[in-house]
Amino acid sequence: MRNALAGWDALDPALRWLMRINLIALTTATLALAAVYLLGFKHTAVEIDLGVMVVSIVIMLVTPPLCRRYGATAAIIGLTFSALLFAVGGTWATPNLTPLTALLAMVPLLVGFPYLGRRWITALSIVAVAGSASVAALGEWRRTEALNDVWWINAIVIAASLPPGVAVVVFLVRGAYTRLQEQSSQLVESRMRIVEVADAARRSIERDLHDGAQQRLLAMSVTIERARKELVAGRQDGAAELLDQLASDNREVVTELRELARGIYPPLLTERGLVAALQSTARRSTVPVTLDIAEFDRPSRQVETAAYFCILEALTNAAKHSGATEVLVTLRGHPHLSFTVSDDGSGFDRRQVAIGGLLGMEARVAAAGGLLTLQSEPGRGTTLHAEFPPASPA
Repeated sequence: MRNALAGWDALDPALRWLMRINLIALTTATLALAAVYLLGFKHTAVEIDLGVMVVSIVIMLVTPPLCRRYGATAAIIGLTFSALLFAVGGTWATPNLTPLTALLAMVPLLVGFPYLGRRWITALSIVAVAGSASVAALGEWRRTEALNDVWWINAIVIAASLPPGVAVVVFLVRGAYTRLQEQSSQLVESRMRIVEVADAARRSIERDLHDGAQQRLLAMSVTIERARKELVAGRQDGAAELLDQLASDNREVVTELRELARGIYPPLLTERGLVAALQSTARRSTVPVTLDIAEFDRPSRQVETAAYFCILEALTNAAKHSGATEVLVTLRGHPHLSFTVSDDGSGFDRRQVAIGGLLGMEARVAAAGGLLTLQSEPGRGTTLHAEFPPASPA
């Protein structure tokens, strides 16, 4: 039997489950009614219902091979013929079943909504309306002629015929409710993800502005102060050189903000990679920077971005807060990406200093799967070190 129904395996799990429930209910009701018939309760109504059930089962058994080629369409068409046959035959034999049989004419439409296109749904809508109306009319016509004076005949036929129809309707409603619950849960989950993604994007933009353009602007403010001092001291050439540097830095900041607004930041990092971006940053730094780069292959974009902005903020902090005269940036690419930023500045006591910027760097490195550590003591400089996991093999 499992091999005979293997064609249903390609169906959606909910539809496959409904088809099997329908077949089991029909088979069980047919066997029960056949047993009653063999026990001596022989009557035309019983014979009609038995015939209708057997043909309905045959129709259901024809659908699995067709489902391999036509999918859900074949299954629902088979279910439609089976339901209509059962509705008409059951109503003819036992008009008392009319409320149920009229409902059965609408089952294929309810089942088909998630799986069929507009044309098929329109056709099934016509079948549901015309079928249920026809069955109701047939039931009223047969009611005066087919009701048996012997109560047990009607009772037996109804008791045997009712379960498969009720089972299909019950499981259909249950399946629809289950799908509704799942969709509701998925909707809630998707909304939560959207909020989380939006918050993460906002935090990312905040970090990018803080670690990128804001740091550049702070560095420019230092340069402006240096230019002012040059002018006060009467060193026009030195002031002019610093103003040229400011003009260049301003153009780069404008470009970086423009690229950041487009979601592509910074342009040099995107186009040429971490090494080129750090070389450019080192040239602009107000504190002399030494780059020590070895065995370097370009990492993933996420790792590259995290490393760049962390190094950029470390350089800015060294220039702004530490009073450092030199910064050493060590970058290694094997066996995995790591970097160290060391300065000879005044250092600080982490217990007495707000470390909001460090938390932002830690979050950025952690998001890329890395680990960030910081060592600093008053009078002994600051060392920032990060390790990123090896790249997954292609």
